[in-house]
Amino acid sequence: MRTKHIILSLILFSQLSFAQGQAGSLFLTINPGARSNAMGEAQIGVANDAYATYYNPAGLTNLSSKEFSFMHTSYLPNLVDDMSYDFLTFAMPFREGESIGGHFTYLNLGDQVSTDANGNELGSFSSYMYALNLSYAKQIDDTSSWGVNGKYFYQELAVINSLDVDASSGSFAVDVGYFKHNAMDNPNLKLGAVLTNVGPGVSFDDGEEDPLPTRLGLGLSLLTLEGQATVAFDLNYELNDQTVVTNLGAEYYLVEDFALRAGFLSDPSGDLNYTTLGLGADLGTIAFDVSYVIGGELDPHSNMVRFSLSGSF
Repeated sequence: MRTKHIILSLILFSQLSFAQGQAGSLFLTINPGARSNAMGEAQIGVANDAYATYYNPAGLTNLSSKEFSFMHTSYLPNLVDDMSYDFLTFAMPFREGESIGGHFTYLNLGDQVSTDANGNELGSFSSYMYALNLSYAKQIDDTSSWGVNGKYFYQELAVINSLDVDASSGSFAVDVGYFKHNAMDNPNLKLGAVLTNVGPGVSFDDGEEDPLPTRLGLGLSLLTLEGQATVAFDLNYELNDQTVVTNLGAEYYLVEDFALRAGFLSDPSGDLNYTTLGLGADLGTIAFDVSYVIGGELDPHSNMVRFSLSGSF
């Protein structure tokens, strides 16, 4: 019974940690990338690097070379000290008008200790989640494209063989996206749209099935100040919670290879409102990005720092 309580607590923790609403598998909604995070995670209408495999697969047709990127962060440092989040992505042009890519996500929830009803330790176990994603994009015409993601994900909250406990679950989901250059006949305006995390619900030892965090997103980006700045705006409608997440971001290149970034995110389903800051340096084939989250005193996202290392060849 004690072990069951631990598992139920972990399931509850995995929900609350992401400050979301009714859906499960919420680690799929952790937006990756230091650049994107610094821009308030507004990327649906930007999607011009390898992180398009996550934000909008249709944007992969914007790539002109092979790209990779790796991001690491200590996740929710104000809440726990042993959670970490890693993201690795790769994308490339494939054939004329086509691109492919993929990414791997890993969330480490840290080590847990199982005890009996008297508080005696029965052993420890690790909790983690991962997702493996493959992406494909194809141009529709000179100004628009579509893309699709297929992903398998696995969540292990607790597996204790000696107690015959298995709180793990694996499933799959798909994303579809659209990207448009020259939106509204403005050569500096881009538009993106995505439907993400469409698939069957998941359940653990509690037997209750939770729906996936399915979102319908729309994004715009505007190139301004003679090409030195980009302003981006996203709206993400969460189908299960019937709430809208708002993302606003900006990127300004002080010089050709050094950018300053800022953004804002508002998520009413988790009562989240925080500001993001960051910078990036592009050294040609290698680029470095860092972001920082400024939130309220009780916001577990506050003080999160993300680092990304990217390359192209």
